[in-house]
Amino acid sequence: MSKFKEDINDAKERLKAWWDHEIIDRPFIGYWCPRLGQKIPEGEKVIDFFDNWYLGQNWDDFEGALNEYETFLNVIEYGGENIPSFMPNYGPGIMAAVFGIEPKFQSRTNWFHRETSVEEIVPLLESAKLNMNNPWYARLKKVTEIAAKRAKGNYNVSITDIGGVLDILSSFLGPTNILLIMRRNPEIIDSCRAIILEKLLKVYDDLQTIIDQYCDGFNSWMNIWCPKRWYPIQCDFSAMLNPKWFKRFALPDIIAQAEHMDYAIYHLDGPNALVHLNDLLETPSITGIQWVPGAGKDLLSSEKWMPIYNKIQATGKSVVLDLFPEPEQLSYFYKVLNPKLIYSCTIFMDRARALFYLPKFIGGEGGEGNYREYKKEYRKRMKLQKFTE
Repeated sequence: MSKFKEDINDAKERLKAWWDHEIIDRPFIGYWCPRLGQKIPEGEKVIDFFDNWYLGQNWDDFEGALNEYETFLNVIEYGGENIPSFMPNYGPGIMAAVFGIEPKFQSRTNWFHRETSVEEIVPLLESAKLNMNNPWYARLKKVTEIAAKRAKGNYNVSITDIGGVLDILSSFLGPTNILLIMRRNPEIIDSCRAIILEKLLKVYDDLQTIIDQYCDGFNSWMNIWCPKRWYPIQCDFSAMLNPKWFKRFALPDIIAQAEHMDYAIYHLDGPNALVHLNDLLETPSITGIQWVPGAGKDLLSSEKWMPIYNKIQATGKSVVLDLFPEPEQLSYFYKVLNPKLIYSCTIFMDRARALFYLPKFIGGEGGEGNYREYKKEYRKRMKLQKFTE
Protein backbone atom coordinates (compact mmCIF):
# COMPACT_ATOMS: atom_id res chain seq x y z
CA MET A 1 0.00 0.00 0.00
CA SER A 2 1.16 3.52 -0.79
CA LYS A 3 1.38 5.93 2.14
CA PHE A 4 0.35 8.70 -0.26
CA LYS A 5 -2.69 6.95 -1.79
CA GLU A 6 -4.67 4.40 0.21
CA ASP A 7 -6.80 3.21 -2.71
CA ILE A 8 -3.90 2.81 -5.12
CA ASN A 9 -4.61 -0.88 -5.83
CA ASP A 10 -8.25 -0.22 -6.74
CA ALA A 11 -7.17 2.69 -8.96
CA LYS A 12 -4.64 0.50 -10.75
CA GLU A 13 -7.20 -2.23 -11.37
CA ARG A 14 -9.53 0.32 -12.98
CA LEU A 15 -6.72 1.69 -15.12
CA LYS A 16 -5.76 -1.80 -16.28
CA ALA A 17 -9.31 -2.06 -17.60
CA TRP A 18 -9.23 1.45 -19.13
CA TRP A 19 -6.25 0.66 -21.34
CA ASP A 20 -8.24 -2.24 -22.81
CA HIS A 21 -11.38 -0.08 -23.15
CA GLU A 22 -13.27 -1.86 -20.39
CA ILE A 23 -15.02 -0.75 -17.17
CA ILE A 24 -14.93 -2.62 -13.86
CA ASP A 25 -17.38 -0.65 -11.71
CA ARG A 26 -17.41 3.00 -12.84
CA PRO A 27 -15.87 5.39 -15.39
CA PHE A 28 -12.30 6.64 -15.06
CA ILE A 29 -11.38 10.02 -13.67
CA GLY A 30 -8.40 11.55 -11.93
CA TYR A 31 -8.06 14.74 -9.93
CA TRP A 32 -5.86 16.70 -7.55
CA CYS A 33 -7.13 18.59 -4.51
CA PRO A 34 -5.69 19.64 -1.14
CA ARG A 35 -5.66 16.91 1.49
CA LEU A 36 -7.97 17.27 4.46
CA GLY A 37 -6.62 20.09 6.62
CA GLN A 38 -4.19 21.22 3.93
CA LYS A 39 -4.25 24.07 1.44
CA ILE A 40 -2.08 25.53 -1.31
CA PRO A 41 0.67 27.56 0.40
CA GLU A 42 -0.14 31.27 0.54
CA GLY A 43 1.61 33.31 -2.11
CA GLU A 44 2.28 30.20 -4.21
CA LYS A 45 1.21 30.45 -7.81
CA VAL A 46 -1.04 27.52 -8.61
CA ILE A 47 0.68 26.65 -11.86
CA ASP A 48 4.12 26.73 -10.22
CA PHE A 49 2.94 24.57 -7.33
CA PHE A 50 1.63 21.84 -9.62
CA ASP A 51 4.31 22.14 -12.30
CA ASN A 52 7.64 21.25 -10.72
CA TRP A 53 10.65 22.84 -12.44
CA TYR A 54 13.13 22.12 -9.67
CA LEU A 55 15.26 19.77 -11.78
CA GLY A 56 14.96 22.06 -14.76
CA GLN A 57 16.99 24.59 -12.81
CA ASN A 58 19.03 22.24 -10.57
CA TRP A 59 20.09 19.49 -12.95
CA ASP A 60 21.88 17.21 -10.49
CA ASP A 61 20.10 17.86 -7.20
CA PHE A 62 18.11 14.65 -7.40
CA GLU A 63 17.47 14.43 -3.65
CA GLY A 64 16.27 18.03 -3.53
CA ALA A 65 13.81 17.36 -6.33
CA LEU A 66 12.48 14.25 -4.59
CA ASN A 67 12.19 16.09 -1.27
CA GLU A 68 10.11 18.78 -2.98
CA TYR A 69 7.90 16.18 -4.66
CA GLU A 70 7.24 14.32 -1.41
CA THR A 71 6.36 17.64 0.26
CA PHE A 72 3.85 18.12 -2.54
CA LEU A 73 2.44 14.62 -1.92
CA ASN A 74 1.85 15.47 1.74
CA VAL A 75 -0.22 18.51 0.75
CA ILE A 76 -2.07 17.35 -2.35
CA GLU A 77 -4.32 14.31 -2.71
CA TYR A 78 -4.24 12.22 -5.88
CA GLY A 79 -7.89 11.30 -6.30
CA GLY A 80 -9.64 8.69 -8.39
CA GLU A 81 -7.38 7.04 -10.95
CA ASN A 82 -4.68 9.68 -10.52
CA ILE A 83 -1.58 7.75 -9.42
CA PRO A 84 1.30 9.62 -7.70
CA SER A 85 4.32 9.55 -9.98
CA PHE A 86 7.56 11.54 -9.92
CA MET A 87 8.61 12.76 -13.36
CA PRO A 88 12.20 13.99 -13.83
CA ASN A 89 11.23 17.25 -15.49
CA TYR A 90 14.02 18.76 -17.56
CA GLY A 91 11.66 20.18 -20.14
CA PRO A 92 9.84 18.83 -23.19
CA GLY A 93 12.22 17.18 -25.63
CA ILE A 94 15.18 16.56 -23.32
CA MET A 95 16.45 14.08 -25.91
CA ALA A 96 17.86 17.14 -27.69
CA ALA A 97 20.27 17.53 -24.76
CA VAL A 98 21.39 13.91 -25.19
CA PHE A 99 22.34 14.95 -28.74
CA GLY A 100 24.38 17.85 -27.41
CA ILE A 101 22.19 20.90 -26.75
CA GLU A 102 22.52 22.61 -23.36
CA PRO A 103 19.04 23.47 -22.01
CA LYS A 104 18.27 27.10 -21.26
CA PHE A 105 15.71 27.75 -18.54
CA GLN A 106 13.42 30.68 -19.33
CA SER A 107 9.72 31.50 -18.84
CA ARG A 108 9.06 28.44 -16.69
CA THR A 109 10.45 25.88 -19.11
CA ASN A 110 13.69 24.68 -20.66
CA TRP A 111 14.38 25.64 -24.25
CA PHE A 112 16.56 23.67 -26.66
CA HIS A 113 18.30 25.37 -29.55
CA ARG A 114 21.61 24.92 -31.29
CA GLU A 115 22.01 26.45 -34.72
CA THR A 116 23.32 23.70 -36.97
CA SER A 117 24.05 23.68 -40.69
CA VAL A 118 22.73 21.10 -43.12
CA GLU A 119 26.27 19.82 -43.63
CA GLU A 120 26.79 19.33 -39.88
CA ILE A 121 23.52 17.78 -38.81
CA VAL A 122 23.93 14.09 -39.75
CA PRO A 123 27.51 13.76 -38.35
CA LEU A 124 26.43 15.61 -35.19
CA LEU A 125 23.49 13.28 -34.55
CA GLU A 126 25.58 10.20 -35.31
CA SER A 127 28.31 11.32 -32.90
CA ALA A 128 26.01 11.21 -29.85
CA LYS A 129 26.96 8.08 -27.91
CA LEU A 130 24.51 6.53 -25.48
CA ASN A 131 26.90 5.70 -22.70
CA MET A 132 27.83 7.10 -19.29
CA ASN A 133 30.31 9.49 -20.90
CA ASN A 134 27.35 11.33 -22.41
CA PRO A 135 26.45 13.75 -19.57
CA TRP A 136 22.73 13.93 -20.29
CA TYR A 137 22.27 10.23 -20.98
CA ALA A 138 24.06 9.51 -17.71
CA ARG A 139 22.04 12.15 -15.87
CA LEU A 140 18.70 10.72 -17.03
CA LYS A 141 19.68 7.20 -16.01
CA LYS A 142 20.95 8.34 -12.59
CA VAL A 143 17.92 10.41 -11.65
CA THR A 144 15.55 7.67 -12.81
CA GLU A 145 17.29 4.99 -10.75
CA ILE A 146 17.65 7.13 -7.63
CA ALA A 147 13.98 8.12 -7.79
CA ALA A 148 12.76 4.58 -8.47
CA LYS A 149 14.75 3.20 -5.53
CA ARG A 150 13.48 5.90 -3.19
CA ALA A 151 9.83 5.58 -4.24
CA LYS A 152 9.60 2.10 -2.60
CA GLY A 153 6.07 1.55 -3.87
CA ASN A 154 4.75 4.75 -2.32
CA TYR A 155 4.66 6.41 -5.74
CA ASN A 156 5.70 5.62 -9.26
CA VAL A 157 8.44 7.14 -11.38
CA SER A 158 7.63 8.43 -14.85
CA ILE A 159 9.96 8.43 -17.81
CA THR A 160 11.18 11.92 -18.63
CA ASP A 161 9.77 13.94 -21.54
CA ILE A 162 12.04 12.72 -24.34
CA GLY A 163 10.13 14.50 -27.12
CA GLY A 164 9.18 13.75 -30.73
CA VAL A 165 11.48 12.98 -33.66
CA LEU A 166 10.86 16.06 -35.82
CA ASP A 167 10.53 18.28 -32.75
CA ILE A 168 14.03 17.23 -31.65
CA LEU A 169 15.38 17.82 -35.15
CA SER A 170 13.80 21.27 -35.16
CA SER A 171 15.91 22.17 -32.13
CA PHE A 172 18.96 21.94 -34.37
CA LEU A 173 17.80 23.03 -37.82
CA GLY A 174 14.83 25.25 -37.03
CA PRO A 175 11.39 24.79 -38.59
CA THR A 176 11.96 26.91 -41.71
CA ASN A 177 15.14 25.07 -42.64
CA ILE A 178 13.50 21.70 -42.09
CA LEU A 179 10.72 22.57 -44.53
CA LEU A 180 13.25 23.75 -47.12
CA ILE A 181 15.33 20.60 -46.73
CA MET A 182 12.22 18.42 -46.99
CA ARG A 183 11.60 19.95 -50.40
CA ARG A 184 15.19 20.09 -51.70
CA ASN A 185 17.03 17.24 -49.95
CA PRO A 186 14.47 14.92 -48.34
CA GLU A 187 17.08 12.17 -47.97
CA ILE A 188 18.88 14.30 -45.36
CA ILE A 189 15.69 14.52 -43.29
CA ASP A 190 15.26 10.76 -43.64
CA SER A 191 18.79 10.14 -42.37
CA CYS A 192 18.21 12.44 -39.39
CA ARG A 193 14.89 10.82 -38.58
CA ALA A 194 16.39 7.35 -38.60
CA ILE A 195 19.23 8.35 -36.27
CA ILE A 196 16.95 10.20 -33.83
CA LEU A 197 14.32 7.45 -33.78
CA GLU A 198 16.85 4.69 -33.11
CA LYS A 199 18.50 6.54 -30.23
CA LEU A 200 15.21 7.86 -28.84
CA LEU A 201 13.84 4.32 -28.57
CA LYS A 202 17.10 3.15 -26.97
CA VAL A 203 16.85 5.86 -24.29
CA TYR A 204 13.18 5.00 -23.79
CA ASP A 205 13.97 1.30 -23.31
CA ASP A 206 16.89 1.97 -20.98
CA LEU A 207 14.86 4.25 -18.70
CA GLN A 208 11.81 1.98 -18.69
CA THR A 209 14.00 -1.00 -17.81
CA ILE A 210 15.28 0.86 -14.75
CA ILE A 211 11.75 1.77 -13.69
CA ASP A 212 10.61 -1.82 -14.18
CA GLN A 213 13.21 -3.03 -11.67
CA TYR A 214 11.80 -0.98 -8.78
CA CYS A 215 8.26 0.17 -9.62
CA ASP A 216 4.93 -1.43 -10.37
CA GLY A 217 3.86 -0.22 -13.80
CA PHE A 218 4.81 2.67 -16.06
CA ASN A 219 3.96 6.35 -16.35
CA SER A 220 4.88 9.52 -18.22
CA TRP A 221 4.44 13.29 -18.21
CA MET A 222 0.78 12.69 -19.11
CA ASN A 223 0.43 10.93 -15.74
CA ILE A 224 -1.73 7.95 -16.67
CA TRP A 225 -0.49 4.81 -14.93
CA CYS A 226 -0.25 1.69 -17.05
CA PRO A 227 0.63 -1.92 -16.15
CA LYS A 228 2.63 -2.24 -19.40
CA ARG A 229 5.02 -0.06 -21.37
CA TRP A 230 3.54 3.02 -22.99
CA TYR A 231 4.40 6.59 -23.86
CA PRO A 232 2.72 9.76 -25.20
CA ILE A 233 3.82 10.11 -28.82
CA GLN A 234 3.95 13.59 -30.29
CA CYS A 235 4.95 15.60 -33.31
CA ASP A 236 4.13 19.23 -32.60
CA PHE A 237 6.02 20.05 -35.80
CA SER A 238 3.13 18.41 -37.68
CA ALA A 239 1.17 21.66 -37.36
CA MET A 240 3.47 22.99 -40.11
CA LEU A 241 2.98 20.02 -42.44
CA ASN A 242 0.28 19.37 -45.01
CA PRO A 243 -1.28 15.88 -44.95
CA LYS A 244 0.97 14.60 -47.77
CA TRP A 245 4.17 15.61 -45.99
CA PHE A 246 2.84 14.37 -42.64
CA LYS A 247 2.41 10.91 -44.14
CA ARG A 248 5.83 11.13 -45.74
CA PHE A 249 7.97 12.55 -42.92
CA ALA A 250 6.09 12.15 -39.62
CA LEU A 251 3.60 9.29 -39.61
CA PRO A 252 6.12 6.46 -40.20
CA ASP A 253 8.04 7.39 -37.05
CA ILE A 254 4.84 7.78 -35.05
CA ILE A 255 3.77 4.28 -36.10
CA ALA A 256 7.22 2.87 -35.31
CA GLN A 257 7.12 4.32 -31.80
CA ALA A 258 3.57 3.11 -31.16
CA GLU A 259 4.39 -0.41 -32.36
CA HIS A 260 7.46 -0.42 -30.11
CA MET A 261 5.20 -0.16 -27.04
CA ASP A 262 2.27 -2.03 -25.57
CA TYR A 263 0.06 1.08 -25.63
CA ALA A 264 0.41 4.62 -26.99
CA ILE A 265 -1.49 7.89 -26.60
CA TYR A 266 -0.96 10.51 -29.30
CA HIS A 267 -0.58 14.10 -28.10
CA LEU A 268 -2.46 16.13 -30.74
CA ASP A 269 -1.53 19.75 -30.15
CA GLY A 270 -3.33 22.70 -31.71
CA PRO A 271 -5.99 23.29 -34.40
CA ASN A 272 -3.39 23.26 -37.21
CA ALA A 273 -2.65 19.62 -36.40
CA LEU A 274 -6.27 18.49 -36.72
CA VAL A 275 -5.84 17.81 -40.44
CA HIS A 276 -3.82 14.74 -39.45
CA LEU A 277 -6.46 13.23 -37.16
CA ASN A 278 -7.81 10.77 -39.75
CA ASP A 279 -4.35 9.31 -40.35
CA LEU A 280 -3.82 8.90 -36.63
CA LEU A 281 -7.20 7.27 -36.13
CA GLU A 282 -6.38 4.77 -38.88
CA THR A 283 -3.27 3.68 -36.98
CA PRO A 284 -4.19 0.52 -34.99
CA SER A 285 -1.28 0.79 -32.55
CA ILE A 286 -2.47 4.17 -31.20
CA THR A 287 -4.67 3.52 -28.17
CA GLY A 288 -6.07 7.02 -27.69
CA ILE A 289 -5.79 10.71 -28.50
CA GLN A 290 -5.08 13.59 -26.16
CA TRP A 291 -6.52 16.70 -27.79
CA VAL A 292 -4.93 20.02 -26.78
CA PRO A 293 -6.72 23.01 -28.36
CA GLY A 294 -3.81 25.37 -27.71
CA ALA A 295 -3.98 28.80 -26.14
CA GLY A 296 -7.16 30.83 -26.35
CA LYS A 297 -10.79 30.73 -25.35
CA ASP A 298 -11.64 27.35 -26.91
CA LEU A 299 -10.98 25.17 -23.88
CA LEU A 300 -11.10 21.38 -23.73
CA SER A 301 -14.64 21.59 -22.39
CA SER A 302 -15.89 23.70 -25.31
CA GLU A 303 -18.81 22.20 -27.22
CA LYS A 304 -16.86 23.17 -30.32
CA TRP A 305 -14.69 20.09 -29.90
CA MET A 306 -17.48 17.59 -29.24
CA PRO A 307 -17.47 16.38 -32.89
CA ILE A 308 -13.73 15.71 -32.49
CA TYR A 309 -14.28 13.67 -29.33
CA ASN A 310 -17.13 11.72 -30.95
CA LYS A 311 -15.00 11.05 -34.03
CA ILE A 312 -12.15 9.69 -31.91
CA GLN A 313 -14.40 7.44 -29.88
CA ALA A 314 -16.21 6.21 -32.99
CA THR A 315 -12.97 4.50 -34.05
CA GLY A 316 -12.71 2.71 -30.69
CA LYS A 317 -9.94 4.92 -29.36
CA SER A 318 -9.97 6.71 -26.02
CA VAL A 319 -10.16 10.46 -25.47
CA VAL A 320 -7.78 11.96 -22.90
CA LEU A 321 -8.87 15.29 -21.42
CA ASP A 322 -5.90 16.46 -19.38
CA LEU A 323 -6.47 19.32 -16.90
CA PHE A 324 -10.16 19.69 -17.70
CA PRO A 325 -10.68 23.43 -17.11
CA GLU A 326 -14.35 23.92 -16.20
CA PRO A 327 -15.58 21.77 -13.30
CA GLU A 328 -19.25 22.57 -13.97
CA GLN A 329 -18.92 20.80 -17.34
CA LEU A 330 -17.21 17.70 -16.00
CA SER A 331 -20.25 15.50 -15.31
CA TYR A 332 -21.88 16.56 -18.58
CA PHE A 333 -18.97 15.29 -20.66
CA TYR A 334 -19.16 11.90 -18.99
CA LYS A 335 -22.85 11.73 -19.86
CA VAL A 336 -22.54 12.63 -23.55
CA LEU A 337 -19.34 10.68 -24.32
CA ASN A 338 -18.73 6.94 -24.09
CA PRO A 339 -17.52 6.48 -20.48
CA LYS A 340 -15.39 3.48 -21.48
CA LEU A 341 -13.36 5.67 -23.82
CA ILE A 342 -12.67 8.76 -21.74
CA TYR A 343 -10.15 9.72 -19.09
CA SER A 344 -10.06 13.19 -17.60
CA CYS A 345 -7.91 14.75 -14.93
CA THR A 346 -8.40 18.14 -13.31
CA ILE A 347 -7.26 20.32 -10.44
CA PHE A 348 -9.57 21.47 -7.64
CA MET A 349 -8.16 24.23 -5.47
CA ASP A 350 -10.13 23.17 -2.39
CA ARG A 351 -11.90 20.02 -1.21
CA ALA A 352 -15.35 21.59 -1.15
CA ARG A 353 -15.10 22.39 -4.85
CA ALA A 354 -13.92 18.86 -5.59
CA LEU A 355 -16.76 17.21 -3.67
CA PHE A 356 -19.34 19.47 -5.28
CA TYR A 357 -18.24 19.19 -8.91
CA LEU A 358 -16.99 15.60 -9.11
CA PRO A 359 -19.45 13.29 -10.90
CA LYS A 360 -21.84 11.26 -8.80
CA PHE A 361 -20.26 8.00 -9.94
CA ILE A 362 -17.22 8.84 -7.79
CA GLY A 363 -19.18 10.24 -4.85
CA GLY A 364 -19.45 13.89 -5.83
CA GLU A 365 -22.55 16.06 -6.22
CA GLY A 366 -22.19 16.26 -10.00
CA GLY A 367 -22.31 20.05 -9.85
CA GLU A 368 -26.01 20.02 -9.00
CA GLY A 369 -27.34 22.75 -6.74
CA ASN A 370 -25.74 25.96 -5.53
CA TYR A 371 -21.99 25.79 -4.94
CA ARG A 372 -21.89 28.73 -2.51
CA GLU A 373 -24.52 27.12 -0.28
CA TYR A 374 -22.75 23.78 -0.49
CA LYS A 375 -19.46 25.37 0.53
CA LYS A 376 -21.09 27.01 3.58
CA GLU A 377 -22.49 23.67 4.70
CA TYR A 378 -19.15 21.97 4.04
CA ARG A 379 -17.32 24.48 6.24
CA LYS A 380 -19.85 23.96 9.03
CA ARG A 381 -19.32 20.18 8.85
CA MET A 382 -15.55 20.58 8.96
CA LYS A 383 -15.73 22.85 12.04
CA LEU A 384 -18.05 20.40 13.79
CA GLN A 385 -15.80 17.43 13.01
CA LYS A 386 -12.76 19.30 14.30
CA PHE A 387 -14.56 20.25 17.50
CA THR A 388 -15.74 16.66 17.99
CA GLU A 389 -12.26 15.28 17.49
